Amino acid sequence: MNKIVFAGCGSNCEKLSRYLEIITDGETVIAVPPYCNYGGKTDGLRALIDQPVMPVKKTVVFADDGEIKHAVRQAEKFLKLKGNDSVLQALGNLLVSYVNFYSGDGKFSPVVELVREDVSKNLSNPAYALDDFIKKLPLNYDYVRKLFQKETGLTPRAYLEGQRMELAANLISSGVTNKYSNYSVSQIAEACGYLEPLYFSRVFKKHFGVSPVLFKQGFHGKH
Repeated sequence: MNKIVFAGCGSNCEKLSRYLEIITDGETVIAVPPYCNYGGKTDGLRALIDQPVMPVKKTVVFADDGEIKHAVRQAEKFLKLKGNDSVLQALGNLLVSYVNFYSGDGKFSPVVELVREDVSKNLSNPAYALDDFIKKLPLNYDYVRKLFQKETGLTPRAYLEGQRMELAANLISSGVTNKYSNYSVSQIAEACGYLEPLYFSRVFKKHFGVSPVLFKQGFHGKH
């Protein structure tokens, strides 16, 4: 999904294409959803994205601050290289995120929303490397980190930890059980992406002011 299959210059928009087509002249972006008729201007740099994850059903037009053009140029370069699937996926995710953002009233900028979505998908993954994901984006790492902190009030890593702690608190408060008994601290830690229960407990206590066991008993510390 969201994989770029073509990037470059072209003048003919494919009629009723199954791809999301993005066209930019460096100032304006035209995004034509799959199977959408479009008869307007099509000159400029183009990208075709396969299986786009998006609710948009009509053409979207918005200003390009240079990021769209840069991303399409990057895709054009990586399409010529081998072993490029992960980069093309990341670039496709970024472009689709922009389209979704400008088609609605998103609270966050597209790249910040992209990071938030990836965090949400990986809360239970102990091998998740958030820094690696950010470094694969076609933007400067420090720029993304500062933008994320500006818009959310947290660094990406602190945001990930906070989301995992909220998940842990919800699991404990809900009284979730397995077939025989309440889930143990070890099981909740694993469900929240932590392999070491003791480390999980330390992080939990730092975040909430009490241990997971006391939290379960109704002592909610800072919260």
